[in-house]
Formats: sequence, C-alpha cells, structure tokens
Amino acid sequence: AQTVALDSYADTVDALLSAFAAINTSVKNTGNFSPMDKETLFKVVAQNNSLMLNIIGKLGIKDRSDIAWELSEYDSVYGGMKEEFELEDRFDAIEFKLNTIQSNAKFFLEMLAHQKSTSLEWIIVVLIAFESALMILEMSGQG
Repeated sequence: AQTVALDSYADTVDALLSAFAAINTSVKNTGNFSPMDKETLFKVVAQNNSLMLNIIGKLGIKDRSDIAWELSEYDSVYGGMKEEFELEDRFDAIEFKLNTIQSNAKFFLEMLAHQKSTSLEWIIVVLIAFESALMILEMSGQG
C-alpha cells in the first residue's frame, strides 16, 4: 500500500513542481507577480504542506510496522520489503522535491511581503507630505 501511495504522491509532487516552474518562468519574464501567480503560489504552498503532512502522518514511511514491533521475526521481513520497494529512497526523493518547493516558495513569499511593506511605506510618506502641505497652508493663513 505504501508503494502505491508513494507513486501517487510522487505524481502530485511532480505536478506541483510544474506549477512552481510556471510561476518561476512568469516572474522571470515579467519581473513581478500577477494576481494569478499569487493565487497559484498560495495553492502550491498549501498543497506542499498538506502533502508532507499526509506522507508523514498517514503513510508512516519512517515508522516501524505495528506487527514488526510486536513480533520481532516480522521485523526483518518488513525491513526487506522496505528495501525491495525502495520506500526510503523514494520518500527521500519526494521529500527533497517538497523541500525545494518550500524553500523557493519562502523566497517568493518574502518578496511579496517586502513589496507590500514598500507600498505601505510609500502610502505613509504621501500621507505625511499631504498633512505637511495642509499644515503649511493653515499656518500661512490660506487654509
């Protein structure tokens, strides 16, 4: 069951990588995020987090089987099957891809936060300049 689930997760992760590659290409070509890119980025981040939680929580790739815990003679069979189906290696490959998406997404999210912060700073500067102009008009007697 774990091997089939890992195949399914690997396909989903590959689709996420493709979506993320499209965002990268769009940002590379335009120099900024479109509203569609932002929405796609947020969906990729959410799905990335969800996948990692599902793989770790539901599949239990890093956990020993309950039967292997209870009956030591099944532990070697379980270990052999994990090796035969390359579960650890396949999990590591998926984990690497998910971590790559996560670190790149973190960079883009920090860029978005910085852009928003810069916009807010400019709004504050304009408001201060407007208030200063009103104060100058009022002090000169024209206001």
